[in-house]
Amino acid sequence: MAFLTSSIRAQAAGQHIICALFVTFDFKSGPMRVWEGDGPLTRGGHDWRGMGHRQDKQGNPLQSIEGLEQAINGNAPQMTLTMSGVDSTVVTAATSDDPDEIEGRDLTVQIGFFDASLPGLVPLDTMLTLGVWSMQKPSFTATGPTLRTITLPCETLFAQRSRAPFGMLSDRDHQRRFPGDLACQFPPKLVDRDVAWPRK
Repeated sequence: MAFLTSSIRAQAAGQHIICALFVTFDFKSGPMRVWEGDGPLTRGGHDWRGMGHRQDKQGNPLQSIEGLEQAINGNAPQMTLTMSGVDSTVVTAATSDDPDEIEGRDLTVQIGFFDASLPGLVPLDTMLTLGVWSMQKPSFTATGPTLRTITLPCETLFAQRSRAPFGMLSDRDHQRRFPGDLACQFPPKLVDRDVAWPRK
């Protein structure tokens, strides 16, 4: 446990130690980094935006993280994030027509410790990476003019352990097999659409 020396010493000295989760969404349009607390925070060489308040000022937007566990004994547990009242960055990513904006991209969860005995939050030790998951297709619901709720399932790398490399029928894997071939860019655009074929 040498990597938590400062946190352990502070705890042993009777100081108030708290921890928070840090989540990095590696969207295709650019990464978004959020943490559980309020307001912006700089830590680990990155700027993090707080998820302590929803856009409608009614509680925490990160409602739950279920299935945050390690893949052991060959299991491939699924983690699900539920976010409500999120800002436009998450809404835009979740409603994007580009399937590669979210699906198959990395989501990293880290944990950081703070000494809360002093004014402000004083970081203790370096952040620990709890795991890296692969984001799947999110579900999106709208309530009223402003409230948006997104459920984002995530899988570990073990979920696709039986599939051949680049074996997904996606544009990303297809480009790796056949660079420049655009055959797999069209199918995702057919969702919930009627296509007249052949064209007259």
